[in-house]
Amino acid sequence: MRTAVIGIAWLTLAALSAADNATQPPRLVRAQLGADPWGVQSGGIAACDVRLDARGAVVGVDLVQDVPPYGTLLRDAVRSWGFEPARANGRRVSARVLVLGLFRPPTLSVQAPENPLYKSTRAPEEIPWPTSVALPPNPANVVGSGTVFVEADVADRGSVVSARVLGSASAFDSAALDAARQWVFRPAARAGRPVASRAILIFTFVGVTP
Repeated sequence: MRTAVIGIAWLTLAALSAADNATQPPRLVRAQLGADPWGVQSGGIAACDVRLDARGAVVGVDLVQDVPPYGTLLRDAVRSWGFEPARANGRRVSARVLVLGLFRPPTLSVQAPENPLYKSTRAPEEIPWPTSVALPPNPANVVGSGTVFVEADVADRGSVVSARVLGSASAFDSAALDAARQWVFRPAARAGRPVASRAILIFTFVGVTP
């Protein structure tokens, strides 16, 4: 098992409080995923709609999009994750969180499908959903593998208006930031109106071992 702020794949966390007032979205503080499934050569997007209570505890997980075996792996793992709760006017409130993983196959060359499943998936309006995804290339002349955490702010129009790397610097940071800034979302909505939200994008790079 790996214990970290996510680790096995490229994940996105996009959060929207259930309260009606301006909020601070929840932050992920503890996460664990199982080991990479043995012998799996495929990849793709798996995503869950995660419900948090006012303490930041996970109280429900619904699979929004599956790509076997990653959907089950992600859904089961998320139940034990820990969050700093969302706040509205300084008060802790419940929240809905999108947890989305783009699982890269164990190959350096990844060809995007012509009609990716995420474009036809109907996600709950309370959480944002990607309409355009950019996969970062592996940086030239960089060996080994790496994971980069990016915190991104998503505008009520769906564009990523700011993005920053979380954690220690690495040779993969620039590629991750460039990709994050190209993501476009169908924004989250409250009472039928689009609202701004925040996303944590986690990029996993499959590198070359010399």
